[in-house]
Amino acid sequence: RDHEYCNPTVGDGVGGLDRVRKLGWRVLVSGCDGDPLMDHQMALAKVIEEKGVVVVRSFTEGGCHGAEVRDLIKQKQLHDLIKDFISFLQN
Repeated sequence: RDHEYCNPTVGDGVGGLDRVRKLGWRVLVSGCDGDPLMDHQMALAKVIEEKGVVVVRSFTEGGCHGAEVRDLIKQKQLHDLIKDFISFLQN
């Protein structure tokens, strides 16, 4: 959890966010309230936003960590979320 490859709030990960901002990238952060990592996901979105990067947040009720693997409804929701995120970039 505390390696810069999976947590940009440690090491030089925050410095990499400056590059993301300069490139004009948007970042998608999603999670659900049944995931024990949701507080980390929300904190990550806040840190990224504070560095001036545009963050698209999607936090839903229900589910659990990896719910998209087992739940067809969650799979469709994630698919639609990613599709909308990518479609916005192409406009």
